[in-house]
Amino acid sequence: MTTNRHIALLSALVVLCMALLAPAPARAADETAAAFFQGKQVRFYTMGSPGGGYDTYMRALVPHLERRLGARMLPTNEAGAGGLIAVNRTVNSPPDGLTILLVGGETLVTAQLYESPGVNYDVRRLTWLARLSSESKVALLGPTSPYARVADLVKSDKPVTWAGSGKIDGNADFTAIMAHALGIKSKIITGYKGTADMNLAIQRGEVDGRIVSEESAALYGPSNGMRVVATLARQRVEQFPDAPTLFEAAELSPAAARLIDWRAGIAGLGRLMLVTPGTPQDRVELLQKTFADIVRDPTFIAEAKRLSLSANHAGADEVRAMVERAMTTLDQAGLAEMRGIALERYYH
Repeated sequence: MTTNRHIALLSALVVLCMALLAPAPARAADETAAAFFQGKQVRFYTMGSPGGGYDTYMRALVPHLERRLGARMLPTNEAGAGGLIAVNRTVNSPPDGLTILLVGGETLVTAQLYESPGVNYDVRRLTWLARLSSESKVALLGPTSPYARVADLVKSDKPVTWAGSGKIDGNADFTAIMAHALGIKSKIITGYKGTADMNLAIQRGEVDGRIVSEESAALYGPSNGMRVVATLARQRVEQFPDAPTLFEAAELSPAAARLIDWRAGIAGLGRLMLVTPGTPQDRVELLQKTFADIVRDPTFIAEAKRLSLSANHAGADEVRAMVERAMTTLDQAGLAEMRGIALERYYH
C-alpha cells in the first residue's frame, strides 16, 4: 500500500515537472525576442501619404507598439508607385524584425496579378503579422461634380473623370473595372502624389471623384463636401449606411457581377502588416502576438473608432489563406482580360 502511494506520488511529481519544464524553451524564446526589441529603433513604413487613412492608422499604432515592445517606432511614409516602393524597401531590409510595413493587401496582390513592373516579391512568400482591418471600397464624388447617383454616372455622355496615383495604387484599377462592369464612360487621370493631392483635385473640380476605402472616405470626405454614392461590394458599410451597393444601384449582368465580386474580394484583404522575410521566428511570433493584443484591445478599438477607422484582427494563417484565394480565383485567360481592362482601357 505504502509502495503504491509512493509510486503514485512519484508519478505526480514527474507529471508536474514535465508540465513546468515543457514550456521553458518557448518562454526563453519569448524572453529573448522581447529583450531584442528593448531600446531598438523600428522603421515603420506605410504606403500612405501624410494625412491619409494608412498614415492615420500607422500613427495610431505607434504609441501602443512602443509601450508593448519597448522600442522606438520611426514612422515613414512611402506613397510612391502605389506602395511598391514601401514594399520593396521592407522586403529588402535586413531580416532582423526592425522593419515593418502597413500596406493594402489589394495593392500587393493586384500588382503581382497584373505583372506590374517593380514587383520584386512573391506575395505568397511574404511574412505576415496580421490583418488590422478589412475594408470595402466606395465611389466618392466631389462637391462640384454634377453626378448625384450611380444612374447619373451610367447615363452620362461625357466621360466621368477619376483620380489615381498610379494604375496599381489599389484604387485606379477598381475604378476601371467598375466603369467596365457598369458601362460608365470614364477617364482615369493618374500621377497624383497622394491622398492630399487627389483630394485637392476633387475639390477644385479637376476630376469628379475617386474610388477609395470606406475608412479613408470617412476621414476626409464629409468634411470636404465629398459624397459617397455607392459601395463597391455586396453589403453596405457601417460608415455610410445610406449609400447603396453597386448591386442595388445598377443592373449588373452575371459577368459584370463576377468581376465586381472578384475585385471586392481582393479589396477585402484590407490593411495588412508584414515584416521582412527571413526575420527570426521568435521575433515574428512576438510581433504577431503584439499586433493581435493591440488590435483586440477595447481601448485601441475605441480610439480607432474615434478616428473613423476600424479594428478587425485576423492572424497570419488567415491572411495567407485569403491571399491564396485572391491569387488563384481567375485563370490565365481571365487575368489577361482583367489586365486589359484595369491597366489600359480608361487611361488617357
